Amino acid sequence: MSTSRRRTLLKVIVLGDSGVGKTSLMNQYVHNKFSQQYKATIGADFVTKEVLIEDRLVTLQIWDTAGQERFQSLGVAFYRGADCCVLVYDVNVNKSFDTLNTWHDEFLNQASPSDPKTFPFILLGNKIDVDGGKSRVGF
Repeated sequence: MSTSRRRTLLKVIVLGDSGVGKTSLMNQYVHNKFSQQYKATIGADFVTKEVLIEDRLVTLQIWDTAGQERFQSLGVAFYRGADCCVLVYDVNVNKSFDTLNTWHDEFLNQASPSDPKTFPFILLGNKIDVDGGKSRVGF
């Protein structure tokens, strides 16, 4: 006897300063690939990944956004309908951590979730492998 699986689509937005590794994280998670080459994201891009959670097929639509301020005006279109937001910082750069409040507030302002106080955010420190961890800064 086969059970029918329910499908769910979740839109995930990845935000943070330019160069914190948003695209690399996304490519590693979805494609299991890592590249040493850095190419800045222009505007936004997305990938999808299907995961099975308790007999439910969940499609993650993961949006990778440009970290440069000049692209923040595109936020409204990309953030609308988001189910979760991942805030990424580089553990080797204090400034990338300090600006997370700005990214958080900007997201809430542009996405206008129905209940901003309970909207799910994930905080992710990236680049722990750089320089064998010797470059890491204290927060």
